[in-house]
Amino acid sequence: MCTPVRLGLPASIAIANVQAQVLCLVWYTSSALTNTSSKSILNAFPKPITLTLVQFAFVSSWCILFAYLAHLYPSLKTAIPALKHGIRAPTREVVNITLPLALFQVGGHILSATATSVIPVSLVHTIKGLSPLVTVLAYRFIFHIRYPVNTYLSLIPLTLGVVLACSVEFSGNFFGILCAFGGALIFVTQNIFSKKLFNEAARAEADGLHGHQSRSRTLDKLNLLCYCSGLAFLLTFPIWLWSEGFTLLNDFLHDGSIDLADKHDALDHGRLTVEFVFNGIFHFGQNIIAFVLLSMVSPVTYSVASLIKRVFIIAVAIVWFGNTTTALQAAGIALTFIGL
Repeated sequence: MCTPVRLGLPASIAIANVQAQVLCLVWYTSSALTNTSSKSILNAFPKPITLTLVQFAFVSSWCILFAYLAHLYPSLKTAIPALKHGIRAPTREVVNITLPLALFQVGGHILSATATSVIPVSLVHTIKGLSPLVTVLAYRFIFHIRYPVNTYLSLIPLTLGVVLACSVEFSGNFFGILCAFGGALIFVTQNIFSKKLFNEAARAEADGLHGHQSRSRTLDKLNLLCYCSGLAFLLTFPIWLWSEGFTLLNDFLHDGSIDLADKHDALDHGRLTVEFVFNGIFHFGQNIIAFVLLSMVSPVTYSVASLIKRVFIIAVAIVWFGNTTTALQAAGIALTFIGL
């Protein structure tokens, strides 16, 4: 999972390892709950851009709320390292730094939510399992970084597994598969683009720990998360208004409520509202826990933990929704697990 605890290590290191393992489990759980909750919402209310807009609003709002609570109760800054420095006042510099990431967030989340609305969660994350392949190819052909032959060979079962898992869906849900793959491409591009930015964020946090925060012109990870989500909300709002907003507003003004999908297992209005709140809380949780883990473990360990998280989400989604899989799809998912 994460860095294992080994006998003979100093007590402080052993405790840190146990804390990282517990956080990994919480991270996996919150991510799985977010994804299954998103699918439940979209089954009853097939408006993926509305869901995306609400998620951005929750993340930025929770960042501000937790930063305020950390100001009132300083012990939170020790318990959650990502809360150490609070939220900076908005400036042109802050917007210029976070706007490119916000654009990636808008595209990636809208495509992922659209995919989730039309194909199973397990298939969406199986397709996203191609991220290592896309990353390796990008670094090879764009940055001219060579990898060992074993690295390329390990990508064969991953690629074949995704193709087999998608084979049954190609005829009826090609649009959903295309959206899932597009979302994966955007998030991989974001990760490559933001690598330097997150390295600078880590240095900004280190400067703050040594009393030099006022001299740092870079943003720490909490500020990146808050401003990226806030700007993504503002950028998504006109898209939402044009694609779903006017229809929803007309529907609400016409009969005082919003029409939901007519499915036997769909949520009613009350449960849907609660599910949106539940989804927003856990969506924020998985983001902030990811940042806490980044400060505790090495990048390699974090990457391994992320891949295991994807396997966990796929397994939970199959069980949660009782998705039926053909033998071909099952073989494809198994190969994807091996490739990951």
